[in-house]
Amino acid sequence: MSESTSSLARMLALLDAFTPEKYTWDVEDLAARFNYTPSSTYRYVKELCKAGLLVRLPRGIYVVGARVVELESLIRETDPLTRAGMPLLQELARETGCHVLLSNVYGNHLLNVVHEPGIEPLELTYLRGRGLPWFKGAPSRAVLAFWPRQRVRQVFDATFGKEATEALWTTTWSELKALRKAGYCVSQAELDRDVVGFGAPVILEGEVIGSLSLVCSLRRAEFLNPVAIGQKLRDCGARLAASLSSGETPASGQNTSA
Repeated sequence: MSESTSSLARMLALLDAFTPEKYTWDVEDLAARFNYTPSSTYRYVKELCKAGLLVRLPRGIYVVGARVVELESLIRETDPLTRAGMPLLQELARETGCHVLLSNVYGNHLLNVVHEPGIEPLELTYLRGRGLPWFKGAPSRAVLAFWPRQRVRQVFDATFGKEATEALWTTTWSELKALRKAGYCVSQAELDRDVVGFGAPVILEGEVIGSLSLVCSLRRAEFLNPVAIGQKLRDCGARLAASLSSGETPASGQNTSA
């Protein structure tokens, strides 16, 4: 990695600090958070402000900038995964009455990129734009179960830190192998109270690029067939991957809600 590439990566890493739980930072705290020098951190922040990715508020406080809103609008209109996935999510929501989520992997992060509401007024925490925790909930387990062992172990160590014991790893990996054999996963109240999630991976050219999930109340889940739901999600994931491979996605601006 060249020095310029390394500096760029270090600068962009600062954006990872901005979360719904902690959305304001000053330079000193950012420097401490990433173990950068204050002078380098100030330089990086200055460049991010120029690009519109951050904006400075009074008293040296920084928040996410308006450029992110512009990029969000661009993604909604042009992202192939979103455009290809939306008709499938709408179909699933109509057929099952459940909320449907499409989650996308980038690096070692998992982000919900599309949410199609179901008929139940559920208060869901992780909707579009919210990063999902690893090893909790159907969306992330559906991805992890189909990742190579080495990659899962890296995420496991980063997620659990000092609690990442060999005993816990052995149990976790055994559970994921069982989910992989089944082809889908079911979680109960792992992300939201009294909410059940069904998840299956989206695999494109041998790589897990995300997951499709159905979410409903515990009461509604009692009337659903998990095996049938799992197979439906796998079929839809395969259809989504085929659509992406062929390039046959809805044209930009096309209404897919009809």
